[in-house]
Amino acid sequence: MAISEQLIVLALGISAISLFAGILYQAISQIIDQRRYPPQGKLFDIGGFRLHLNCVGRGTPTIVMDAGGGASSITWGLVTSEIAKFTRVCIYDRAGLGWSDPNLRIPRTSQQSVDELHALLTKAEIEPPYILVGHSLGGGNMRLYASQYPEEVVGLVLVDSVHENQITPAMWHRMKREFWLYQFLRVASRIGVLRLLGEMNLLPMLEDIKQKIQKYPLTVQALFDIYKSYCYRPCYWATVSSERANMKRSFEQLQATESLGSLPLIVLSQGSKAPEMSDERFQQWASLQLDLTQLSSNSQQIIAENSGHLIPLDQPELVVSAVYQLINRA
Repeated sequence: MAISEQLIVLALGISAISLFAGILYQAISQIIDQRRYPPQGKLFDIGGFRLHLNCVGRGTPTIVMDAGGGASSITWGLVTSEIAKFTRVCIYDRAGLGWSDPNLRIPRTSQQSVDELHALLTKAEIEPPYILVGHSLGGGNMRLYASQYPEEVVGLVLVDSVHENQITPAMWHRMKREFWLYQFLRVASRIGVLRLLGEMNLLPMLEDIKQKIQKYPLTVQALFDIYKSYCYRPCYWATVSSERANMKRSFEQLQATESLGSLPLIVLSQGSKAPEMSDERFQQWASLQLDLTQLSSNSQQIIAENSGHLIPLDQPELVVSAVYQLINRA
């Protein structure tokens, strides 16, 4: 065998060993993560996969909360402990996020999330009535749930919620380009590369989040390692990719919803523009947020003057206050 052929064989052998080592590193590390960060609530099988549900407090109506796109239940960390002081509150992870198993057999649309949440509440025997609270994409999901199960819902809080008309053609084009990034992250996480880079503090996206959360209480900063463990899992990026790729379908599902009638509704909207957001885009967002109040004849808008999009972290007391108002109405 020629020297060049020997070098090729050697290179292929080293690559195969490295690939195997990366996969093994990822598998072992994921088992360690599962033991280090056990579920905060319980896992319920709703048909071949399990969803994570964490309920605290006592009282009725029950508050059910859904987080934003790609986000898990831990993002409600500053809210649930306060709500639990006066009623029961349940937070959950959509399939593939947080501690929930993935369900990638079906596209991750708002309708799919609604179907799975309804099955979860039924399986866990969480009886209505509910007050639904949704942030960002979770707001669209909860709005869809309220329109399809009006007999179960006595109030709705939309926390800087998505609007079906928010995406411009240019933004759709950018989201399509991002699809390939998510596919790369999915592969990189499967072979341990993403985890290795993250543990070496070489992932810009994680380092950026780490810097941004420095302004929040220590209880929020302490959740960073849990969030980081999610980002190292292939199913996380597969789920995020599916949610983003099917955003148009989700918004079409929202467009098909009827009015919420006189359902008590509070629209909680950001009032502080992020530096990267243009003035024009901020005004468009404000207009769409105001439009959400037209969903019900019994609505109210509250502006979170000191918050950007992350109201549950910037001003969690406003979410708690909105829930308390709706309980009094209910």
